[in-house]
Amino acid sequence: MDRKYWYWINNLEGIGNVKIRTLLSLGTPEELYNMERKEFECLPVLTGKDIDRIVSKDIRQNIFEKYQKDMENNVRFVFPDEEDYPCRLKELYDKPYILYYKGRLPRNDVRSVAIVGSRRCSEYGRYAAREIAGILSEAGACIISGLAAGIDSEAHKGALYKGGYTCGVLAGGVEKCYPAGNFNLYMDIQNRGGIISEYPGESITTPGMFPLRNRIISGLSDYVIVVEAGFRSGSLITAGTALEQNRTVYAVPGRITDVSSKGCNRLIADGAMVVTDFESLPGELGLSIPNYEKNIKNDIVLARDEKMLYSLLLDFTPKSLETLVNDSGMSPAEVLRSLTCLEIKGIIREISKNFYVRIQ
Repeated sequence: MDRKYWYWINNLEGIGNVKIRTLLSLGTPEELYNMERKEFECLPVLTGKDIDRIVSKDIRQNIFEKYQKDMENNVRFVFPDEEDYPCRLKELYDKPYILYYKGRLPRNDVRSVAIVGSRRCSEYGRYAAREIAGILSEAGACIISGLAAGIDSEAHKGALYKGGYTCGVLAGGVEKCYPAGNFNLYMDIQNRGGIISEYPGESITTPGMFPLRNRIISGLSDYVIVVEAGFRSGSLITAGTALEQNRTVYAVPGRITDVSSKGCNRLIADGAMVVTDFESLPGELGLSIPNYEKNIKNDIVLARDEKMLYSLLLDFTPKSLETLVNDSGMSPAEVLRSLTCLEIKGIIREISKNFYVRIQ
């Protein structure tokens, strides 16, 4: 099989999955390439412009030049009838007919879990995403997400921190980091995991690409975990797609007053599985259970004043310096000194001027 013909048919403007599926009913990509115009005119799904593009010599030349450029830039691609194509995607009716990737594809013999959620998330959501990704990575799972800001980023980071494999699925071109602010994370994932897209090179990301991307995230996975999501979060689209694909959906519960958790709480009300704690989750997903000890007292020694302030931040809600002074009964100087020590130990963070939040 000459792979350039698969590349050609997947890079014809205006020819999406439905039309490709119809075209493949006539023959292989190489056979289609060698057909006459009249042989395509029998397909009602194709417009005159579609057929013009299919038979155009100039368009073919441009596509083959792009093919060569991708080869030179180490962009790899895989098609459904190839062994390396992810087996979970292969079973889907609307599977991508090409996957571009940099790094490594997810292994077919390893359990995969998608972790998704809102871009604008709380510290509680960030913490939950990191912890879930970390413990599942330790248990041997591949972590799949969309490399977006917020929950997606924290899930990728949690997996990488534990030395696990993670896969970032982009809505746009595989060489177009989106959002741009995640470039360092994009490179880390590329070097230690895999970046995947159904669009080549630096294809510009448009809003309509995100729902299509979401079906790949859920399709690559055995389970989908929604960490934080408002009522209109795109993560709910991923959850809906996952259910259509017969994937099991989990949701992390949140307080009923938190707007960012209303989508998750609704998923739970509608029958999604509930993430009740970190330790039991690997076992529920059929993974080996790592030796998971996350008691801060065993890992980090805290002074008395530090323990006092840490106890005031246990719910992951940001608190002001003034509130901490009032609640602790300590002087402002004592509070600031202890907060600095807690920051150095990596268990709290100042998220804005004189506002602190627990991160472990």
